[in-house]
Amino acid sequence: MILKVEMKDIDIIYKTKYGISFYWKTQQDKIQLVFRDMGFFLKEEEVKIFHKNVMEAVEQGCCSQCKTPKDCKSILLKTPSSKIELAVSKQELKEIHKFLSATLFHMEIKKYLALSAN
Repeated sequence: MILKVEMKDIDIIYKTKYGISFYWKTQQDKIQLVFRDMGFFLKEEEVKIFHKNVMEAVEQGCCSQCKTPKDCKSILLKTPSSKIELAVSKQELKEIHKFLSATLFHMEIKKYLALSAN
């Protein structure tokens, strides 16, 4: 099934040239993450797990024989799905880390503001 995203159908959480995270207006209990030509539709807890996996992969680093560690896609990044891992470079890992960190931060800010308004 192919979905066409229209701005009227979503509530943006965070957006950069690297990716976008948003809630579908019809389903606010999951977050859509779109980056690197991929989309993930995750619960908030799964986004946190994905972020944790990214931080663990950053610590892991590249293979020791790598001649181009910044661009080599030798890092396997675990996703919240046990059946899917992504082959990423150190640079891509940094971008994914920034993207997920900012998404989680903006989600928390929105929650805080919603609670403060009440």
